[in-house]
This record gives sequence, C-alpha cells and structure tokens, in this order.
Amino acid sequence: MDELRRRTAIVTGASRGIGVYIARALAAEGVDLALSARSLEPIQALAAELAASGVKCVAIASDVGKPEDRERLLSRAAEELGAIDILVNNAALETNLDFVGFTAAELEELVQVDLIAPMLLTRALLPSMLERKSGHIVNIASLAGKSATPYNVPYSAAKGGLILFTHSLRAELRDTGVSCSVVVPGFISETGMYASKEREHGVNTPAIVGTSPPEAVAQAVVRALKKDALEVIVSPGPMRWIQAFNQLAPESFAWWTARLGAMEPFKKVAASARPESKEPR
Repeated sequence: MDELRRRTAIVTGASRGIGVYIARALAAEGVDLALSARSLEPIQALAAELAASGVKCVAIASDVGKPEDRERLLSRAAEELGAIDILVNNAALETNLDFVGFTAAELEELVQVDLIAPMLLTRALLPSMLERKSGHIVNIASLAGKSATPYNVPYSAAKGGLILFTHSLRAELRDTGVSCSVVVPGFISETGMYASKEREHGVNTPAIVGTSPPEAVAQAVVRALKKDALEVIVSPGPMRWIQAFNQLAPESFAWWTARLGAMEPFKKVAASARPESKEPR
C-alpha cells in the first residue's frame, strides 16, 4: 500500500500503550480508524483527538476475546467506515508468573486474546479483502515469541504462534493482492507492558538489548504497510544477529541469555506476583 490516505483500518488494543501510538501514526497518514478496546472512555478521547486532524475515527468498546464483541466490532466498523482495508491486531494480555501459577481459565483467556482472536478477526475480514484484491493484516507480536521466555510462558507461546501464523498466511496469500506483516517489538520505553514493569517493580532492561520508544513501533507498522514487509523487528540492539544465533544454536543461546541475566526482569516480576502457597491457582 504505497498510499494510505483514505484507507480504513481497525486497531485493537487502542486504549493505551503502543496502540495509541499506532493509531496516531495511521491517522497522520490519513487513515480512517475504528479504535477498539475494552474500556470505552480512553478510545473515545483518542478518537476525538484524531478526528480533529481530519480523519474519520470511531471508538468501539469490545473485548476481542469474546465472540459477540468481535462481531459487534466488525459490524460497527463496517457500518461507520465501509469496507476495511487494514487490520492491526495489537490487543494482548501478558502476565509474568510461574507457569504452574496460572489457572486453566487464565491460560485460555490469554491465548484467546493474544492468538485466537487475531486469527478469527483476520478470517472474518479476508473474504472481502480477497474479493477486492486489496487489504493488509498487521499483527503485533513480541521478541518473546522469538526465543524462550521463562516466567512469561503462555505469552511467549502465543506470540510465537502469531509470528508463524503471519508467515504461513502470507505465503498462502501470495499473488492475491492481500498481504500480512508482523511487527516484533522488543523492550519498549515510556508506555506499555514493559514500561509498567520498570515503574512498578524497578526492573532493568538487559544492556545488550536496550529499549525503543513507542513511536518506533508505530512507524514500523506504517513501514510494514507501505513496503509490504513480512517482518519488522523493533529493537536498537543487534537483534537479527542475536536471533540468528538462537536459530542455529538454541541450547547455547539459552545458556548465554541466562548468564547475561536477560530473563531476570521477568523472574523478578513473577516472584512478586507468586501466591504464597506456590500451588496452582
């Protein structure tokens, strides 16, 4: 999509964190937006802000983990904006905890929101996109989906699944006019999940990885759309080389990251959240 102006997009998880920045970046490109989040008030305020820039923007309260909410989101977005050109699957849940500390219901909810909902929203929009021979899906994953992340197991598994979902679907969609991309953020400063950990638990980012500003993720989404990029990693460190090492020698990579203390922030947060009994909840 060389030209984004007057395109239409749904952005999930738009009430806070990087979702806000993604919405602003798309609005700056002239994209009309349907903003989705569980809480209505924050996305109403954001919609008013973005509408002042000249784009059409609607706020739709929805929990993408619930079928009825997904249906309402899609129908309202189509009613307000017409055919949807872009879907940004950004909504996600993350909890740092010992794996056995999760209840079955918590595991199901996390995977439902982080992986199943993006797949179902994509599946719902694809027929119209394929008929028009135009459309783009952007999935927001995480570096946690690229390598083993202890104390973050279900999130890491779901994001890994989201990355492979994108790669597989893109191969299937080749030559249809419809495409998909995955944006893979590392540690993000100022806002979002990791920034909250820094504020609340005093964790420090591993020096070799570093942090990126939320604007970098938003611009990665725009770049993925304009350049039709398969995968965009957002990290200031030599992440592609690091991930290549991970693919070639996973056991050595795991030993190396443990020695560097790369997973200590997640362990520290999990320790503070661990129930006293240490029994599955």
